[in-house]
Amino acid sequence: MAHPAATSVDPSTEYERFVRLLEGEPLPALMVDLDALDHNLKIILDRSAGTPVTIRLATKSIRCVEVLRYLLDAGGERVRGLMTYSARETAALADKGFDDLLTGYPIARADEAAVYADLAARGVRAIAMIDNLAHIDLLAAAAAAKNVTVPVCLDVDVSLRIPGDVHIGVRRSPVRDVEVALELARAVAKTSHLTLAGIMAYEAQVAGLPDLVPGKRVMEPAYRLIKGASIRLAKNRRRQIVEALRADGHEVSLVNGGGTGSVSSTSHDPTCTEITAGSGFYCSHLFDNYRNLPFRPAALFALAVERTSDADFVTCQGGGYIASGSAGEDRWPKVHLPQGLEPIALEGWGEVQTPFRVDPSTPRPTVGDPVICRHAKAGEVMERFNEVLFIRGDRVERRVPGYRGEGWSFY
Repeated sequence: MAHPAATSVDPSTEYERFVRLLEGEPLPALMVDLDALDHNLKIILDRSAGTPVTIRLATKSIRCVEVLRYLLDAGGERVRGLMTYSARETAALADKGFDDLLTGYPIARADEAAVYADLAARGVRAIAMIDNLAHIDLLAAAAAAKNVTVPVCLDVDVSLRIPGDVHIGVRRSPVRDVEVALELARAVAKTSHLTLAGIMAYEAQVAGLPDLVPGKRVMEPAYRLIKGASIRLAKNRRRQIVEALRADGHEVSLVNGGGTGSVSSTSHDPTCTEITAGSGFYCSHLFDNYRNLPFRPAALFALAVERTSDADFVTCQGGGYIASGSAGEDRWPKVHLPQGLEPIALEGWGEVQTPFRVDPSTPRPTVGDPVICRHAKAGEVMERFNEVLFIRGDRVERRVPGYRGEGWSFY
């Protein structure tokens, strides 16, 4: 089913556009629609307009060097820096010329800590994430070995905890109060080779929780309550911890929060200096159910119809690009175009082929025709294709490598 934001375009006309631009292209193929990407960037910037916050790009949700460059260039001064997801990815992006790199997840081993020391020695601003003393010890030892100073960021937990051992949000950092934050900040200050750059406090239960729940509308009031309580919690905890750190003599210049789904609320938190966004640029289908975020699908993949086993079925090559997270049908891809195709529950999206039942009221694709699909999450599909087609209108503007095409695989 076509995305709601695309309903102003006739689905058959839009499908014919894809047929034309994919003529002669090997399938499966991965595409990024630059017109849709521009639209989605504007939506994100509009939601934070009138505030001093900048947007940091979440690399895990993009995973294509040229898309990162495109968004940084198109966003101007309002899009600054990358949030990476691993030490090795941070080093690889630094080798591509990127600076202002904040890793959103902590290191676990000495070889990872050494990456940040090496980057500091090269003059690259690469900030490592910490949330316990073990991280500090590893990074301090690596920095001392190179005689450099490595900036670090304190990960603050802003998940919602309700009496009765109910945890709403992601399980990330153990830093939940001023006392623990001060303990770690003071441990950083005692080292000769680390400096505290700021804090990150990501309210996942706001950014990643949809407003609309198809088939479960009864849950929507509960979601609104969770989001409202979580926005207040995140705002208060960020303020309290930043004020305490500054009063204790620590310079806190960076306060990162939010995600695509919380841009509107996080950008109006006066403590925040920046917001991380990623998934909204591609508009993976899990972002279809957010109010006031009329994104357009920008990252799409095309499968080729290879056979028709029965009158009301077509079967495509490949397709089994299942998203991470709690397993369920919401992690499956979705057919975007043509309309009227549904996967079969018993087979799902397959390793080497995917059958679809065709609505008898719609035209059936024939062998060789493309079926245009959307991934459930944003960046993961980039690791299934060597090449990404940048498309605009009816033509392929250029071909670029995604992370797989770069030869990169970090997790």
